[in-house]
Amino acid sequence: MTEITQSFIDALGRLETGRDVDAIANLFAAGAEIANPLVQYEDGGAEAARTFWSQYRDAFDEIRSEFRTVSDQDGVSFLEWTSSGSVDGKAFAYEGVSILETEGDKIRSFRTYFDTRHIPTARKGGGEGSGRVQLSGANGGQEKASKQNDGREIGGKQGGSDGADAMVEAQRDAADQRAGGGYS
Repeated sequence: MTEITQSFIDALGRLETGRDVDAIANLFAAGAEIANPLVQYEDGGAEAARTFWSQYRDAFDEIRSEFRTVSDQDGVSFLEWTSSGSVDGKAFAYEGVSILETEGDKIRSFRTYFDTRHIPTARKGGGEGSGRVQLSGANGGQEKASKQNDGREIGGKQGGSDGADAMVEAQRDAADQRAGGGYS
């Protein structure tokens, strides 16, 4: 494993356990690309990384990632992982793959792929920029709103099982939009 890949894994651990955003954000080169199925920053560098990783950590009460396979070749690292934790007291686990493209001791591209259906919807806290969905309203007909990077709003009724389905649908729509433009 390369030194930069190990530094990334260590910094992610510090982010997940101690909310140390700077340790991971400072690994990214100026103009670095950062993307997952829901969010993409092109040419964002360390500032975009700071936002991306802050929102990632704030989306969960607890989160811990474990890496099963790490492979490095010619400045590209493939990391296969499982993350588990809790959101609003509900346990979850999901798996995915992340790809790091590096130049020297900096990350120039981070892309990660996972099935968004395995991440539960938060029901407290959050709001714009937090990485969590802010729900408001009364009883069974709560409105939800979440903004993507380009300012488009994803909205819908939240109530019973329809709320979870609406969030999954919004996540799938966002993933489809990102996939249509590619990650390169």
